[in-house]
Amino acid sequence: MTRSFTSGYRYLLKTFGYVGWSLFWLLIWDIVVTVDYMLFLERKISLPSMPLTLLGSALVVLISFRNSSAYNRWWEARTIWGALINSSRSLARQVLTLIDDHDGGNPVKVVLLRRHVAYIRSLSASLRNEPCDEEVRAFVAADEFERRHTTNNFPNDILNGSAAMLASEYKAGRLDSIRLARLESTLVDVSNCQGGLERIANTPLPYPYVYFPRLFITLFCVIVPIGLVETLEWFTPLASTVVGFMLLAIERVGSDLQSPFQASEHQIQMDALCETIEKNLESMQRDAQRERDGRSFAS
Repeated sequence: MTRSFTSGYRYLLKTFGYVGWSLFWLLIWDIVVTVDYMLFLERKISLPSMPLTLLGSALVVLISFRNSSAYNRWWEARTIWGALINSSRSLARQVLTLIDDHDGGNPVKVVLLRRHVAYIRSLSASLRNEPCDEEVRAFVAADEFERRHTTNNFPNDILNGSAAMLASEYKAGRLDSIRLARLESTLVDVSNCQGGLERIANTPLPYPYVYFPRLFITLFCVIVPIGLVETLEWFTPLASTVVGFMLLAIERVGSDLQSPFQASEHQIQMDALCETIEKNLESMQRDAQRERDGRSFAS
């Protein structure tokens, strides 16, 4: 029983806290309007309900349209990240199987996989407009890592460096033209995913989509208690605050979804996705090493 009560309390706290201080100030405004109308206003003001109803209906349509656009951005970003995970697995599989070994192995394979981990992590930081994670230093050469301050697209530089290593393997005879073309095709898929993610990150929703709903919701929340107080009297703060809470919550959801890479309740969990890719690549590398050791032992 105590656990259920605690869980319910945390849920309510998180729910109301999601809207933030806007809900608190809305409640204060509703109380002020109600108290002023019931105790101090000598000449009662009657506000027709029809304009309030029409305004609320139009506002719901506007918010729904904006939130639909915001959700489409969020879902597209998540879909592209899913495609990037698949392309990363394909790239690792091709690196491990298509590049020939020499002298019992080929260290280039390990280097390419580690570079891809660095690429994923640096891309995640770039989408958040944050400095490149220091953990990336362990996956690339020191001089290359230091160039992150002088380049305008460090993840793309890492990808270009990996492509150059594949070209070197081709020149050394450990790749033929067909296998090189297949690897290059996968790198193009990875690059296309990066381009799609950068397009979402660098192209915000138009100004009216972002600020007009917020402005109209504020005006509506100011007007609602004035329109309801004549009918609901002392119950006005309860009804008005509930209506305002729903509108403010919907507006907050849309604001979070429109920026899927920025810190919010609904942000794309890019760190978890990067860890998934890293674990997949490490597992594939271990399996390939185990298979290679088994062949060496059998021979």
